[in-house]
Amino acid sequence: MKKIFLLSLMLVFVSSLNFAGDETVIKPGLNSVKVFLHGAELSYSAKVKLNKGLNEVVFTGLSASIEQNSISVSAKGDAVIMSVGQQFNFLRSQEKTPQIKLLEDSLEALNKSLAMNQNESSVLNEEVGLLMANKSIGNEKIGVSISELQKMAEFFRKRLTEIKSKIYDLSFAAKKIQKNIDRIQNQLNELNNQINKPTNEIIVSISAKSAATYEIDFSYLMRDAGWVPAYDIRVDKLNSPAQLNYKANVWQNSGFDWNDVEIILSTRNPVANNNKPELYPWFIDFARPALYREMKGAANKSLDAANMQVMAAQAGGASETMADYFEINDRQLSVEFTPQIKYSIASDNKLHSVALQDFTVPARYEYYAAPKLDNNAFLIGYLTDWSNYNLLQGKANIYFENSFVGQSNINPGTTKDTLVLSLGRDQNISVSREVLKDFSEDKFLSSNVERTFAFEIKIKNNKKTAAKVLVEDQIPISKNEDITVKLIESSGAVYDSDSGKLKWLVDVDGGKSVLKKLIYSVKYPKDKVIPGL
Repeated sequence: MKKIFLLSLMLVFVSSLNFAGDETVIKPGLNSVKVFLHGAELSYSAKVKLNKGLNEVVFTGLSASIEQNSISVSAKGDAVIMSVGQQFNFLRSQEKTPQIKLLEDSLEALNKSLAMNQNESSVLNEEVGLLMANKSIGNEKIGVSISELQKMAEFFRKRLTEIKSKIYDLSFAAKKIQKNIDRIQNQLNELNNQINKPTNEIIVSISAKSAATYEIDFSYLMRDAGWVPAYDIRVDKLNSPAQLNYKANVWQNSGFDWNDVEIILSTRNPVANNNKPELYPWFIDFARPALYREMKGAANKSLDAANMQVMAAQAGGASETMADYFEINDRQLSVEFTPQIKYSIASDNKLHSVALQDFTVPARYEYYAAPKLDNNAFLIGYLTDWSNYNLLQGKANIYFENSFVGQSNINPGTTKDTLVLSLGRDQNISVSREVLKDFSEDKFLSSNVERTFAFEIKIKNNKKTAAKVLVEDQIPISKNEDITVKLIESSGAVYDSDSGKLKWLVDVDGGKSVLKKLIYSVKYPKDKVIPGL
């Protein structure tokens, strides 16, 4: 009796929490979303019937990752917002999504099919038992003729074969049905785990001067959303400009889908540190080589990890995209892309590609080769005036002649007026770098050794049309007064003494070759060793 009484008290307590008479519970509709590079601002509007005096309105079914300090609530009419709070409700059940309802209906139909399958198999097995129990057609007094025995044997064989085949088919079908049941059940379990999470709620205390229906607007910032800039750069042929498609890969994990709402994309990052930077004393010292290598290696690994996020490439293109329905608004600290139509983003933590803008960018093209490192020529595109398009740092998928050739990076923070893109290797242009043994030698002087290095660079164009090729090579740079580097022959190359680079801009006719020579010497004390020389 005592246990029953305690259980009744608990049920009354839970009921009072769920169905308190002094609060109005509303699941508001999502009006619009402003997605930042990290985070999103969700805006709602709801019409609420209030009594005269103090009212408590609970807005439920909100994102689980609300930034409490970002909550903003306003009411229209003769109503005053008294207080705003936020809480997780572990008792209020969430509504089943259409996807869950559809899966439950499918699961019910599959379970019914499996039950009918099992019933039919059971009936067939009973029939086999019946046949086996009545397989004796004669007794000690009454014999059986050969013809009757043959007819009975043929009947048994035919009928048992039919039954066994049918049982096998039913068993095979049952395995397929069970496999689908398991798949749907696993998906249901995952979706139900999502809706069984505690409901996030905003509680608003409102004082109304009269009983009426009021419109309440509120918004909040959530962290589990954002967008990543991505680009498609397409080049059809070498005498045409480049087509630059500006895209946004949008993701969100709010716990509910954004269905048919206005979604604005902003280049602002509200979760970034907004404190101004401070300069502190800069101490320098001699580097310890081993430690420096470790630090450099760790930095390279971090950079590689940061760059591993790959954007999905969309080959081809439709005549009309979302880029035709966006307006661009320049704000004081950001740029906003505002759509003219509504669209949807699922809460699946996956990237959803949205086209923002399409540009035609002036471009020029030439081949580049560094035969010291690679024997192929690379087609390079130089895009100009690209800085006028409010681009952000991101990955760019490169397409040439409707084929995907690779990825590059767009970095407005470091790239200058011209954006340089590698469009891939051209196997029809080869560049070789061979040692000229007749010119390469070592001279031993009184206290020094002078080594002469000579190379022949051959640029061969196997195409039918002429090609312009920029060829780069280098000679070492001395950082010690005891080491002397001298450029002897460069076949007219442009030499930069600060970097040690040599450049030849070569016009090669179709089916022809061009030769260039590079000869230099290095003199240093013969009792010293220069690594890598």
